[in-house]
Amino acid sequence: MYYLMQEVITMQPLTFGERLALIRKRRKMTQRQLAERISCQQSDIYRLESGLVSDPHMSRLVALAQALQVSTDWLSGLRDTTDEADPTPPAPPLTTKRPRPRTAAPVG
Repeated sequence: MYYLMQEVITMQPLTFGERLALIRKRRKMTQRQLAERISCQQSDIYRLESGLVSDPHMSRLVALAQALQVSTDWLSGLRDTTDEADPTPPAPPLTTKRPRPRTAAPVG
């Protein structure tokens, strides 16, 4: 299991920005590379990592998690381990559309 060293040493949970910076560096990415991958500005990544923006929009959180290959739960601080150590397979996506009927209803 990959417990974060700073959490173990200080027993303080990492902030969103600290988690973002930690996993970005672990993936050997610069702020600019991450920004390009999720189609935003490098300054947006800086503001997230420095804590100037502590509550990002859900679409930004999902894009960051996908680009960094971690779960949104870990990135937002709801889990203590990254997906690298999680043997649980991801849940299947939920379908929100109803299936279309096979035949059209009679008109008239």
